[in-house]
Amino acid sequence: MSAIPVQRLLTLIGAAALAHTVGHAQPASATAVQLDEITVSATRIAQPVSDVPASVSVIRLNDLLSQVTSLRDLSRSEPGVSTPTAYGGTGNAPRNFPTARSFNIRGLDGNRVLIQVDGVRQPEQFTFGNAQLIGRDYFEPSLYRTAEILKGSASALYGSDAVGGVLSFFSPAPTALLGEAKRDLLAGLSSSYASATEEWTHTASAAARSGALAALATATHRQGHQPEPKGNYAADPSHFKIDAGLFRADYTPVAGQLLFLTAETFTKTTDAAFPSLITTTFTGQTGHQRITRDRATLGYDFVSKSGYFRNVQARLSWQDAKVREMYITQQGVPVGPPPPAPQVYAPRLRLRDSDFRNRGLSGSVQVESNALLSGSNHRILWGLDASQTKQTRYEDFSQYDGSTGAFLNKVFVGENFPLKRIPDGDVARYAFFAQDEFALDAGQKYIATWGFRIDRYNLDVTDDALYQNLAKGTPPVGFNQWALAPKLGLLWHVSPQESFFARYHRGFRNPTNEDLNGSIVNLTTPPVFYRTKPNPNLKAEISDSFDLGMRARRPGSTYVVSIFYNAYSDFIDTFSPTRDPQLPSSPNDPVIYQSKNINRARIYGAEASLEFPLSRFVKELAGTSWSNSFAWSRGDNQQSNVPLNSIEPPKWVSALSYASGTQWGLRLSATTHAHQNRADTSAILSLWDGRPPMPKQFVPPGVTLFDLAGYVNLTKHLRATAGLFNLGDRQYWYWQDVRELDAGRADLQRFAQPGRNARVALTLTF
Repeated sequence: MSAIPVQRLLTLIGAAALAHTVGHAQPASATAVQLDEITVSATRIAQPVSDVPASVSVIRLNDLLSQVTSLRDLSRSEPGVSTPTAYGGTGNAPRNFPTARSFNIRGLDGNRVLIQVDGVRQPEQFTFGNAQLIGRDYFEPSLYRTAEILKGSASALYGSDAVGGVLSFFSPAPTALLGEAKRDLLAGLSSSYASATEEWTHTASAAARSGALAALATATHRQGHQPEPKGNYAADPSHFKIDAGLFRADYTPVAGQLLFLTAETFTKTTDAAFPSLITTTFTGQTGHQRITRDRATLGYDFVSKSGYFRNVQARLSWQDAKVREMYITQQGVPVGPPPPAPQVYAPRLRLRDSDFRNRGLSGSVQVESNALLSGSNHRILWGLDASQTKQTRYEDFSQYDGSTGAFLNKVFVGENFPLKRIPDGDVARYAFFAQDEFALDAGQKYIATWGFRIDRYNLDVTDDALYQNLAKGTPPVGFNQWALAPKLGLLWHVSPQESFFARYHRGFRNPTNEDLNGSIVNLTTPPVFYRTKPNPNLKAEISDSFDLGMRARRPGSTYVVSIFYNAYSDFIDTFSPTRDPQLPSSPNDPVIYQSKNINRARIYGAEASLEFPLSRFVKELAGTSWSNSFAWSRGDNQQSNVPLNSIEPPKWVSALSYASGTQWGLRLSATTHAHQNRADTSAILSLWDGRPPMPKQFVPPGVTLFDLAGYVNLTKHLRATAGLFNLGDRQYWYWQDVRELDAGRADLQRFAQPGRNARVALTLTF
């Protein structure tokens, strides 16, 4: 279970490793959903969570009470959120490296969820069918101070890709950080070890201020190997290493003005082998993957207590993200006459090299103003977003004689290399957005918000010989669209402690270059011959999202309850077969895979969280608290009348915590993952090659996991944390990881999570 509880349990009872040292000036409160936390992503204006008509969670990454080391850690105990992963060699992308393939919010994942860092849009996920997968592992959480998860459509604020929600990371600002600490210097070191992956993490951080200048630097080195599942099947071995750093310099010429420069770098290298693929003819495969992302942001902030331009923010960012993958495969290929003649196999050595790159410029200007209109005070936000991104995907392949090493050719299953699986694409986004927040009554109990975004999306593609190696004369398809995304919100303050909220958002998602033009071909290897084909009639998908909820903050306790309903039209189904793949096919009549629109789909559900101190009932239990979070949702493809397999089964997290002042703390938690009782079991047939036996969807059983974690302050500057997780040493699977696996596989245990495991950390601040 790869440190599942450590991350979220320490959120409530422990101290993070000093991967987040510069934020250690003040401890955070105990839960991920904080009613007094400040959110930016919910409305693009800094506001307390309790004052926004939306479901949003603020998770502190850079203070003493949080330890998050990956995208999956963000979703451990968060209701309605999960992070599907791929397993190297044997998972949903059998030739890929272990990776977080997505981030799932309320049943929508992939490119329906926007991920951004300091407002910079992050690269898309690319799947390229079932053979290759480029996930969304471009992050080292220790570089950031907070993460925000905005649930439900946010296209009115952020445009396409935010139809399912937004995950935002925010890096620390040294000026604000040192101001909160009332110090001119902060520094720290940390080391941690996780047994599930034998992972060591070391971080150094420092922030300093002199006059109008302030600067911050953080560097992290992390290395480990694949998590070992509980069971009789070992995971395919892989070893990863992460080196990441962030630097920010602030210049404050006068009060109310801030000029800053942020530079960030991230590199992750993974070396893997895939013994699970070995057969009598497939004798071995190894691979190397290198993921890099570099970013620079220049920003200017202006704040005034009066005047029309009360808060002005301007940003200009450059980003370059690359994924390089290389495979070496040893395989025997049949030579001579076909069966029933005796088969003779010749050794082959195959080298495959692929490169994906996503680079571009982005900028934004937003202005916040106050205006008195019709006797009511209006908080108005308006601004402009613009970005230009270039996407390229290049692949090469060479085949050699395994005995002599002589070069043979550059052909594999009918594909002639080098080639491009997508054409070079230039994506331009331009948008104007505006929103208005105002009180409907003199007592300001009813706060209304309305807004809209006018969005221009333009995908230009370049047709060239490398793309035509697969397209076979079919020109690539571009996409141009104007979109209007309105939103409405209402907040009702029933009392100073309680409020109700309601919201409506129109969302949209434009088809990606992969949706439109992703190319895969097999015209030489039976039993199924196939190819992909662009769909020039593919439309953007549209959503109408509704949320109702209430939240309260009473002395020592908080609770949030919400229900949601999302209706989708023209839902995009990527690489859908145009006919039954099990029907006879030939090189002249292959199965055609093409992205298409599903007429209607829907997702609805409910979420709740509650935390309160037990001392309210028994005074002797001072320092003890009980917290709970729960999520349930249901999704349907209404065109085919089948469930959406991206929906997470119900999850309930219950925890009992105790803190002895600031000296030590302990937490016991129980996490229940329910059985997935609604699955489209026919979905796995789209991956079947027609040879018996017919696959059957694997649906893992429900499970309840118990975890124990704690911390102790050894000295004023030294803190230790430790945890034992999956105390019952249970064998279990996450639904999102196995939703495309055959229940008849002999090695299903290979996809299980780790058994009992531990994590320890030491944090030094000075």
